Amino acid sequence: MKNRGILKEMIVEFSIANTFSIKDRQTISFEAATEDERNESQHCVQIDGRRILKIACLYGANASGKTNILTALRFYMYFAIDSFTELKPNEATHFVPFRFDEKTAHEAGEFNLVFYMYDESGKPVLYDYELTLSDTRVIYEKLSYAPKGTKKLLYERNESGEVTWGAGITGAKKVIAQMTRPNCSVLSTAAQAQHPLFLKLYENLSKRFHGMVAPVSDQLSSFTLKRIEDDAAYKEKVIGMFNASDIGQISDIRIETHAIPQEFMQHMSAEMQDELARNPERAKTRRALFVHKYADKEYELPVGYESAGTLRMLELIAPLSDVMQHAFILIDELEMSLHEELVETFLRLFLEASEDSQLLFTTQDQDLLDSGLLRDDEIWFCYKTDSGNSIYNAITDYAEINPASSRKKLYQAGKFGALPVVDVSQLMGLFSAKKNR
Repeated sequence: MKNRGILKEMIVEFSIANTFSIKDRQTISFEAATEDERNESQHCVQIDGRRILKIACLYGANASGKTNILTALRFYMYFAIDSFTELKPNEATHFVPFRFDEKTAHEAGEFNLVFYMYDESGKPVLYDYELTLSDTRVIYEKLSYAPKGTKKLLYERNESGEVTWGAGITGAKKVIAQMTRPNCSVLSTAAQAQHPLFLKLYENLSKRFHGMVAPVSDQLSSFTLKRIEDDAAYKEKVIGMFNASDIGQISDIRIETHAIPQEFMQHMSAEMQDELARNPERAKTRRALFVHKYADKEYELPVGYESAGTLRMLELIAPLSDVMQHAFILIDELEMSLHEELVETFLRLFLEASEDSQLLFTTQDQDLLDSGLLRDDEIWFCYKTDSGNSIYNAITDYAEINPASSRKKLYQAGKFGALPVVDVSQLMGLFSAKKNR
């Protein structure tokens, strides 16, 4: 294995219960369950005797819950990190329970994150974060760590809001406990109070977690366009990646920035006007012009005239560019509008170029199952029970899988579930009835 230097942190696993379509506790693990010397150095990072995977991939039928577990993880991560600054004192938490059950519809959701973070000496320390959340308040929160292999408490918060601190925690503990609102996490509050340990956790997690790339993600496009505008080296990298991927002969990307017209802002709510006043960047709009060069002539095209594949590449370039920056990236429907070759190239680049970055993505691309790019412990399947609950299993959870068997054929044969059950006869009957009428 090549020398990876001092790593910042890596996620071992996360668990979610009673959130969106996830009723019972479901866990996605990044801990390797198989051994393959051929790809170990690219797929795994060795930490404290554990082998942590850099990729997890989710398959499943439409509406099975693939996107929901990504969305739930994004929600809980942002709540843990940013709830103190992003939520107003009396604002709801925006938590959504599993609603297809009268009991769970009125219960709290649960989140658990297990991760490594390296201390100043370069030693990996295991952290365990727990959060129980209702639509109005935090019910329970706990953060533990194991600096010398033995698990110790950093803090624990009960339903009454009382905070119990670990024996080794010093600093403004009373102030942090008093500042912590019912609708925000202790972690986000302690970071704002500049507590050294929790500020370090906050900074590392917020820098590492890069949000979610959706099939249509205007927010990321705006972020990418601003980055292109501000960073000439990054723009050259974007243009180079487009041309290397055979997406037109693009010679330049020009960004036009305009302030939102004052007459338009006057019709916004007072709350929105205050928000824009606090965040001037949000009061700007950006328009990209792609410059194509053919036969020594340049032609400008607004971004809206570009193909779906070009726009999708624009979405994916930012996370791919960040793989060297200790990122944890969520991508929904990775293959959307991209040629199969580009999808495989993206994954190869990620595995080869990343040091300790991690990628969790959903896909419907069955050819990836037999591409040799993904290991069995990196491939997960999602299906819904008759009660509407989403269940997640890796290939390694299934017994008696022949290593030589085609994973694609097994999937198509229903071995792993996660396939849509389509009643063709009923559909034909519906359309036939419509035609007869």
